[in-house]
Amino acid sequence: MERVQQEQRAQLWGQDPRPVVVITPTYVRTFQTLHLTGLMHTLMLVPYDLTWIVVEAGGISNETADLIERSKIKTIHLGFERGMPLKWPDRHKMEALMRIQALRVVKERKLDGIVVFADDSNMHSLELFDEIQKVKWIGALSVGILAHSGNSEPLVQNEKKSEEDKENMPLPIQGPACNSSNQLVGWHTFNSLPFMENIATTVGDVGTVLPTKIEWAGFVLNSKLVWGEDEGKPEWVRDLDSVGLNGEEIESPLALLKEASGVEPLGSCGKKVMLWWLRVEARADSKFPPGWIINPPLDITVPAKRTPWPDAPPQLPSEKLPIDQDPAEKHPSKSGRSRSRHSSRSKRKHEQRAGNAQITGATP
Repeated sequence: MERVQQEQRAQLWGQDPRPVVVITPTYVRTFQTLHLTGLMHTLMLVPYDLTWIVVEAGGISNETADLIERSKIKTIHLGFERGMPLKWPDRHKMEALMRIQALRVVKERKLDGIVVFADDSNMHSLELFDEIQKVKWIGALSVGILAHSGNSEPLVQNEKKSEEDKENMPLPIQGPACNSSNQLVGWHTFNSLPFMENIATTVGDVGTVLPTKIEWAGFVLNSKLVWGEDEGKPEWVRDLDSVGLNGEEIESPLALLKEASGVEPLGSCGKKVMLWWLRVEARADSKFPPGWIINPPLDITVPAKRTPWPDAPPQLPSEKLPIDQDPAEKHPSKSGRSRSRHSSRSKRKHEQRAGNAQITGATP
């Protein structure tokens, strides 16, 4: 089956499909192992030559290094000197700087392939990695936004809305918008207005975590776009070294372009969602074992010869009867009446035999 799929891909993309370069910002936290493990197993299934660039806030740690080493994927592990901020807006800004650092490594080492911005908590369909082979310079994909809340109040508020309001609620999608000719004419952004009353501002807050206006995850690009002067490189591309200077905010890969007219919509012109954005994090002060390795051993809370369950099952409550009532009278049965009649007949027969014996014995 795998061989057939390889032959199909060779016919579709040619004998030499382009490699994939994945950029992932991360940092050590409670849910890092959960998120990175899921992404790692997805990347291990990608049927193309793949290089994984992991940028870690706060510098390179043993926990992250040990985790990504298990993938056996070609990995470039970079350290980012600043620690990850706790406020979501600041975190979004710093993650953008971490991705720019990874793109500079792509430029310096001239890594060839298609660059994918895969955040550690996002989910990706394997079909995505086939679809991006179509891109020439820079492509845009639709992203499913899984905005969630740890509070039940928004759910109660939604239940009070009319059916008409529910039908008119915008789709949680972010991505390219096309005309009838499948040409890019704009962007469909996520409407955050329904969530404004319950927004999480700090990592671990009870509230809805909102995406940026246009997420990096919704873009893929030809690595030669950042190489510098390259033959055939479009004129509408900026020099990577000029991006982010003088305090310029970098919200998305569109900052790499002078104009967005060259963006290629992918996924049936944005109609097909192949990746999903999700932010689920524990409280910043939550405790967890480093690398989720238990050392020293756990404290004993229940002895080995005992279990936290009761030794014997609890007795079922018995039905109480009135003091002056005989249990046999409360539940008469046919078998009881039958035994009573049988014993009466046996008693009469026994008395009859005894009487006959006495009469017989009295006869001279």
